[in-house]
Amino acid sequence: MTPIEYITGRIGFETPLNGVISISDDEWEVIAVTAVALGLAPLLHWHLSQAEIVPPPMAMAKLAVTRKAHAKRNDKISEQLAEILAACAVEKIEVLVIKGAFLAPTVYPEPALRPMNDIDLLFRPEDLARVGPLLESLGYKGKHKDPTQGPGIVKHLSTYRRAGNEGQTPNPYLSASGDRMVEPHDSLEEAWFGLKVDITPGVWDRAAFISLHNQSAYRLSIADILLHLAVHATFHVIMGASVFLQLYDIGQVVQAWAHRIDWSHVQALTKKAQAEPFVYAGFYWTKMLYKTPLPDELLAQLAQACPPNLVAYIQAFDAVTLLERTQNPPLVTLRQRLWRGVLDRRETARWADSLIDKWRIWQTGLAFYKTDTAALLREKLF
Repeated sequence: MTPIEYITGRIGFETPLNGVISISDDEWEVIAVTAVALGLAPLLHWHLSQAEIVPPPMAMAKLAVTRKAHAKRNDKISEQLAEILAACAVEKIEVLVIKGAFLAPTVYPEPALRPMNDIDLLFRPEDLARVGPLLESLGYKGKHKDPTQGPGIVKHLSTYRRAGNEGQTPNPYLSASGDRMVEPHDSLEEAWFGLKVDITPGVWDRAAFISLHNQSAYRLSIADILLHLAVHATFHVIMGASVFLQLYDIGQVVQAWAHRIDWSHVQALTKKAQAEPFVYAGFYWTKMLYKTPLPDELLAQLAQACPPNLVAYIQAFDAVTLLERTQNPPLVTLRQRLWRGVLDRRETARWADSLIDKWRIWQTGLAFYKTDTAALLREKLF
């Protein structure tokens, strides 16, 4: 059993087998380091404690200190978010809190179990222009992106961070200090090299009013939360980004709100958004990894709506291959960047449902001047 298989099996939603598993001190060390790197250390520590399993002191210390650090950081994030929500209320700007900033304090047993990279907030398109000045009035500095540059991510073109937090580690799960970046969205569209899935239409009509950190806010409907998490997680895999925590979110929502989920509504919204392959992948992987109690009938119906070769590709992933797919070495040479661009487009085209869509993805490589690699070259040359 590999470290990632042990972790996903231990923190899953079914009771782990009672058989004795012999794990050496060195193996425990790798398990702990892997859990920390993937953002799963607090969850693993919590589950081990619940099962009264005590790893060797060094491994347990790594898990414990990481959980404690994320508890401290999430408390700070709560304060940070409360301040933003209060300011938005004064300006009569409605805010819909998404991803970790909403999930950690609502569906997890304790907020520290869900590490966060940043604070994601959805605004009505007509309000977005007022959000930047509001954040700047709270001490944030904005960084703005040209939507025509890079791989085509447009759901948030501006990010905001307070001064003094620019030096965070590239892996946010390894750093628990400082304010987190705020990402204002006006869309839930996922896009990568011309591949697009947008579940945004109607989400505000279905949104629910909530109180979060003693402030007024909104959340997505339960069906929209599941769609958003599944599509978002699948795009993480397509982009080669870490996905284990994002898939766990799906399982945690299912466990927390099992009796409130209308699966026929989830399927209808999926069909309306033409998102069947992406929702199927997210649901299939979370069930495979964590034994999440997702309906087999729903998975079968979603699979029927997908190309058979894509279904086979999705089902070929396991914990090990998902880890391999989402753990890419840093790109340090131009040749590596160019080759990565080819591999990224090949992976993205696999998910397109027509030859025209596949060509649109490969065509992005012809506009080299718009790529991140070209921007890096310009910086070096000029």
